[in-house]
Amino acid sequence: MLGLSPDMSIEGLVLDVDRFASHDGPGIRTTVFLKGCPLACVWCHSPESRGAHPELLYQDERCDACGLCPETCPEHALSMGMNGERHVAVLDRDACTVCGKCVEVCYPGALRIGGIATSVGEMVQQVEADAPFFISSGGGVTLSGGEPARQPDFSFNFLLACQMRGIHTAMETTGYARTEVMQRLASVADLLLFDMKLVDSAAHMKYAGVPNELIITNLRMLASEGHDIQVRVPCIPGINDSADQIRSTSRLVADSGVKRIALLPYNSAAGAKYDWIGTPYTLGGRTTQEEEYMDVLAGICKTAGLEVQIGG
Repeated sequence: MLGLSPDMSIEGLVLDVDRFASHDGPGIRTTVFLKGCPLACVWCHSPESRGAHPELLYQDERCDACGLCPETCPEHALSMGMNGERHVAVLDRDACTVCGKCVEVCYPGALRIGGIATSVGEMVQQVEADAPFFISSGGGVTLSGGEPARQPDFSFNFLLACQMRGIHTAMETTGYARTEVMQRLASVADLLLFDMKLVDSAAHMKYAGVPNELIITNLRMLASEGHDIQVRVPCIPGINDSADQIRSTSRLVADSGVKRIALLPYNSAAGAKYDWIGTPYTLGGRTTQEEEYMDVLAGICKTAGLEVQIGG
């Protein structure tokens, strides 16, 4: 943006970086995931991204029972025990202070910290290494979460710095943020991937933890300002994937002035991540929709005049 210079010293809490991604925008992309989300979707595919603080993530299927982590933990939050027939480390989350000492000795990678303070400069340096792949494929950087608007200064300066280096920028957002924050971030995003869960506000509150009036207001505002937007609908069996619900969603999207929609089939593997943070997954038993059913939903969106993509 003319006359602006990014502050490369601002720090953000970064959860993960996914390099050479072929989704979340055009071409080959580097997706940067931030920590912290204002929603609490019961189907959340990244539950480890919800909390706006560092967390110890534990994948006990990777544990080789070496016994080094209990010896290292100053709070005695780790001990050796059994998970079914497997001898593994057992984590007492109430005693854990997320000091990271166990991570330093966990060679199989079963333990890691989710949420590392990283400066804009450090993050830009990482993604610049992938610039040749962006150029050859028409790709770029996608900022995701959590919710980037929860860390607005880091998100704005990071996206601005990428733009100034000629890198295509995309931002995935829940849309649940103050309108002025959304406007500021949209000004440095070449593409907005805007999530839309449910049209009915009461149902949105029930399943996502917040009402949706602000989300709809922001979608309409951003569309009226001419931003490039693709609305993305996570299709959750029995919650928002009926023909009537998709019809209502597609009408809302079209009436907002958005031309493109992506229908994301349910990811039945999401539940495994809840074990990483010691939280139960309440949507067990649901399965990914059949391709034929997703085609029916896509047809409904086309009838509303939308360009439809199935998958991210």
